[in-house]
Amino acid sequence: MNRRGFLEYAGSCLLATAFGCGEQSPQSHYRFGYTKTSYLRPPGALPEAEFMKACIQCDLCAQVCDRSAIRFFTEDFEGRVRAHTPYVVAAEAACDLCLACTQVCPTGALMPLSQMENVNMGLAFIEENLCLPYINQGGCGACYTICPVNAVYLEAQRYPRVIEEKCVGCGLCEEVCLQKAKAIRVFNT
Repeated sequence: MNRRGFLEYAGSCLLATAFGCGEQSPQSHYRFGYTKTSYLRPPGALPEAEFMKACIQCDLCAQVCDRSAIRFFTEDFEGRVRAHTPYVVAAEAACDLCLACTQVCPTGALMPLSQMENVNMGLAFIEENLCLPYINQGGCGACYTICPVNAVYLEAQRYPRVIEEKCVGCGLCEEVCLQKAKAIRVFNT
């Protein structure tokens, strides 16, 4: 065996050890598909097509966001969004549901909201293969503790579950998840 063959073999052994034996690809181990970042629109956002037409890219929503959670696309993204429209990446800085952004939007791209229960940014999903209690790595409950609308409960006082009817998709649960590869993620619906 030459040096290149040895390095290829050693690399494949290392991957098999890291992701479990067998012919699985790293992607098949996680349902979430971490190759793409999930972005959310700010609270009160119209459906995507209407939002894209109504948003005038004025930056007012970001100016009133105390958490600096609202960012702007710097260029068109995969043909789906227009440059300089607002978005939130929950894993980095989630929405705290202050709803100030919904009060300053001059065009109604973000509809005015006064109650956090009326927000619909997305829906949280738990990946049990990554969640500490489910993989017997101790307790956690961070997502349960932070949820401002009580959309997460602990089954058997240990295992987090999402109540879909209550979840508003703010992403605070994703932001506080202790795992580097987040065990709970919010996807736009």
